[in-house]
Amino acid sequence: MAAFAAVVAAFHDEVGSYAGATRFAAGAGFAVLVAWPALFVISAFTRVITHVWQPGALAASLTDPGGGAPRLAAWLLAIVLGAALLSMISHQVVWVFWRATAFKPRSMSMALGPVMIVVVAIVVLLTRVMAAGLAAALARLEARLAARRGRAWLTPTRVLGLATLAAALAAWIGWHLAIRKQFANVSFAGLAFPLLAIGLLVAAHVACAIFPTRARRVRIAAACAAVALATGLAGTALWARQSRPTMVLSLWGADAFSGDAIDLLYNLYAIRDDVPMSDLTPAPRAGATRRDVLLVTIDTFRPDRIRPYGGPVATPTLAALAGRGMVFEWAFAPSNVTRRSMPAIATGLAPTRIRGRVSGWALRMDPRHVTLAERLRAGGYATTGLFCCEGFWERRRRLGLDRGIDDLFIRHDAQDLVAAYRARVAARRPGGPPTFTWIHFIELHEWAGGNPDLSPERRRVYDDLLAQVDRWVGELVEANETLPPERQPIIIITGDHSEAFGEHGQPFHSTDLYNSQIRVPLIVAGPSVSATRVHEPVALVDLAPTILELAGFVAPSFPQMDGRSLADLITGARRPNPEGGTAYAATIEDRYVRDRRSALVSGRWKLIHQLGRWELYDLRTDPNEMRDLAHGDAARLAELQALMRARWERDRVAPFR
Repeated sequence: MAAFAAVVAAFHDEVGSYAGATRFAAGAGFAVLVAWPALFVISAFTRVITHVWQPGALAASLTDPGGGAPRLAAWLLAIVLGAALLSMISHQVVWVFWRATAFKPRSMSMALGPVMIVVVAIVVLLTRVMAAGLAAALARLEARLAARRGRAWLTPTRVLGLATLAAALAAWIGWHLAIRKQFANVSFAGLAFPLLAIGLLVAAHVACAIFPTRARRVRIAAACAAVALATGLAGTALWARQSRPTMVLSLWGADAFSGDAIDLLYNLYAIRDDVPMSDLTPAPRAGATRRDVLLVTIDTFRPDRIRPYGGPVATPTLAALAGRGMVFEWAFAPSNVTRRSMPAIATGLAPTRIRGRVSGWALRMDPRHVTLAERLRAGGYATTGLFCCEGFWERRRRLGLDRGIDDLFIRHDAQDLVAAYRARVAARRPGGPPTFTWIHFIELHEWAGGNPDLSPERRRVYDDLLAQVDRWVGELVEANETLPPERQPIIIITGDHSEAFGEHGQPFHSTDLYNSQIRVPLIVAGPSVSATRVHEPVALVDLAPTILELAGFVAPSFPQMDGRSLADLITGARRPNPEGGTAYAATIEDRYVRDRRSALVSGRWKLIHQLGRWELYDLRTDPNEMRDLAHGDAARLAELQALMRARWERDRVAPFR
């Protein structure tokens, strides 16, 4: 029965992602490898419980001589009421402890156990009282019904059927009225498989109970066939793991239970190591100098608040870097949330072409993706990552952003990251390998603490943090002043996305693709960097190929990367073209984002597709996007729509070789 349930559920789970018989069988096989043993244990456990509790005898003991079962109905109703009472009390207890301990998990867990023991004891006692009272009331009701009908009405079968329907109805009402909105950001994508598998297992047990001897040979033959099929599927999965690691990783990225099964069974990084990938070492550019590179990304970074972009906040370090380096006036993040922008920056791919799964607030990238740090490390660079957040870079979570980084240091506070960077610079020795360092500060992201108050007084918190970030960047710059000229790094300052201050009716970020959420600062300074202001639109997916070329290598082209190198612009080898630059941004549907949006910048024009409608803006005359020209310039709209549709077609191309 366990094999039958596992096979049928696995087939149903994989049918939506069918792409060839072998892939289909392997995907179903991974699901079977996890489900078959689990369902067998559930089945065995159920049989033990059934044998001990003897539900048939228990129901018979609660059934009157006339066939009525008011006591059975009373006990079932009392159990449901007791469970509901226990659920409500436990919910309130958790909230009380949350407030009392400021959500300290260890303190809560230690206090919750003893309290819940007392609560359960009280509920059990109340359940007996409720059952007794309900039994008396239902017995009187049953007596009246039986007197009218001449036979029992509350029979065990009818009681169990009504109890099942009532439980399902209560669950449905509770879900839609109270529970669903609390779990709006929780993914239930993989829930269909276990529910179907358990349902099939229950159905098989019920069928055996109803027909204990009839068609015994048919049942045995079906069971043997199910076991044989499950064994074959499991064998196909094991073969795929050994011989088709790329297929296994592709199955992991699909929206099916097979991906969860692969996650449970294997280490994704180990599978990736078995993929016959081409040499990661980037091709060197003849005569190019291998420069140290320092990439600083600042979470939630608005350009119009800092001095280099005409903002009111005195940011002397950023102003000094802008004065001796290159300022990109129109730089755009790949998306409006960190989990989409960071992988795009790390790979040079548009977020729409990055495969993976949402994990917490981050994106767990398909292990087939190759990061910038991996390419640089293969090219002989020492790679360092100094990051704020375990949720995005912790190695144990295998999210992918850490790949290629040899020296990984994670601390929440920017001051700790700055101190770690200064220590590493001081420890460098002459003649050492070139370095690539990536630092990410989180403080600006936390400026509002979720408070939607966007008053000028409240926004000063953001500006104050900006001034502090500028001082931290100043310490990074100061640390490099002790290095010899040939080891002075190219410094790149940017943000993963911007932050709305009420523009277009939105606070914060993650809601739309207007400039208030995706236009970011981009300042580049260092050796060979031309000091100028660039009005050509650029995208942060351009950073990976740009850094590779500044480091002395040839950057991969499409489909391995979407970005275009800006190295020729940065070094002054070509002049900016304000009418020719492009940028593309998108939101991706996931557990936090309910609709997909796209934005395309081409020269001075910006096209946005969102909620089924097109919007067109002239950024040169309308940088705040207040005048939609979609209905006033049909020719321009058609031109950009063609470019957008070409981007959408490009999104379909797999980034893997």
